[in-house]
Amino acid sequence: MVDIDKLVSEDGAYVGREVFSDADIYKLEMKQVFGRSWLFLAHETQLPNPQDYLTTFMGEDPVIVIHQEDGTLKAFLNACRHRGPLLCASEEGNASSFTCPYHGWVYGASGDLLDAPQEGNSGWHNELNKEQHGLRPIRIESYKGLYFGNFDEQAPSLEDYLGDYKWYADTVFSPLPSGVEFLGGPMRQRLQCNWKIASENIFADTYHVFPAHGPAVRVCLEGKEGGIGIEEDDSKEGDALGIAVTVNGHSMGMQFDGMGAYVLNKNMGEWAAYLGSQRENYIKQLGPRRGMMPGSSINGGIFPNFMFVPGFTFRVIHPLGPNECEIWMWTVVEKDVPAELKRDQVKANARMLGTSGLFETDDCANMERINNTVSSYQGSKLISNYSMGLGREQHRDDLPGLTDQRLSDTGFRGYYRRWALFMKADKSSDIPLDKPRRIEGAE
Repeated sequence: MVDIDKLVSEDGAYVGREVFSDADIYKLEMKQVFGRSWLFLAHETQLPNPQDYLTTFMGEDPVIVIHQEDGTLKAFLNACRHRGPLLCASEEGNASSFTCPYHGWVYGASGDLLDAPQEGNSGWHNELNKEQHGLRPIRIESYKGLYFGNFDEQAPSLEDYLGDYKWYADTVFSPLPSGVEFLGGPMRQRLQCNWKIASENIFADTYHVFPAHGPAVRVCLEGKEGGIGIEEDDSKEGDALGIAVTVNGHSMGMQFDGMGAYVLNKNMGEWAAYLGSQRENYIKQLGPRRGMMPGSSINGGIFPNFMFVPGFTFRVIHPLGPNECEIWMWTVVEKDVPAELKRDQVKANARMLGTSGLFETDDCANMERINNTVSSYQGSKLISNYSMGLGREQHRDDLPGLTDQRLSDTGFRGYYRRWALFMKADKSSDIPLDKPRRIEGAE
């Protein structure tokens, strides 16, 4: 019997390391967390045409997402209803139908069963009820072109699940009316570590940047003015230190510098010119305060496993067992970015946080080292510390969510409090949502 209260402190500041290695906890996560969270499936720009499809995962369950003739997207378990073989092994494509490789059942893009061999007297004797054997549908909802799936029909809407976090996420996914686009398919990286260890790295951890990536940062900053916004500087105070926020277990850390996301790029000058040319449009779309966030140094994520660092990487962490996961990484840019700059950004992301990127190799080595120690008998009995900034968080009148300065564990504490709620709740309605707040003067 898993006792979550003994593993996660009430404030989320102290977490027993068994949560990263115990097989029973992992099995429970597949039901309690991945079985009723909103999980990222696709962006609309990945499936622009009718009958376009891609395959992905929700937890360990294979899923296929298909663009319908009416312009909507539908998601289904990627498994034949007859005996369960994986229906579609391709990563993406365009198809009007899908044929099971084992017994030949044929499904339409709508998920309906269209045909089965030997339906007549030589086999089924016309007794197969096709209407009862369509693909298993998955609840799907969208936000700013992002499509999420949920296995739980009783879970709150995606709108409510995100709550006030949308105030921040809008700056990443809808900085301009035209929105953003995903460029190409994902890079993939398989790691020998628990999925939460990999999620932590992007979700709320700015504390590791200089200890883990110091040499790479210094090389990239050589000859440039300014920094990435999270350097140690005791002369800064207030919002100059940046903001960390947690809402419903989601997290974001941000500056308001308008450029920090691209300071490490080789083509920093071109990005500065583009961002400067769009700043008035950002402010028109988002308001004066949020209008400074596009281009700024930002990291964050949507609970439980969708993470992003604009200017570097957008990623999903797929669990593959207690001690293994696979990271899928995309380049995401505003649609209005010039084509040449888009091509350069794909290369820049691969250099920095791609499968063998300057930063990614540092992070992956550390994540696997963590997994090795938390999986040992004695190591699993220790406690991980997420107490930086504990007691300093506040509900501000001018910002949604629970906030602190950026270099803080606020996001982690919100994450593990939410994780504990999901793990303990009998049903989705037992998991409380942060009450939306009306922010005076907020755009």
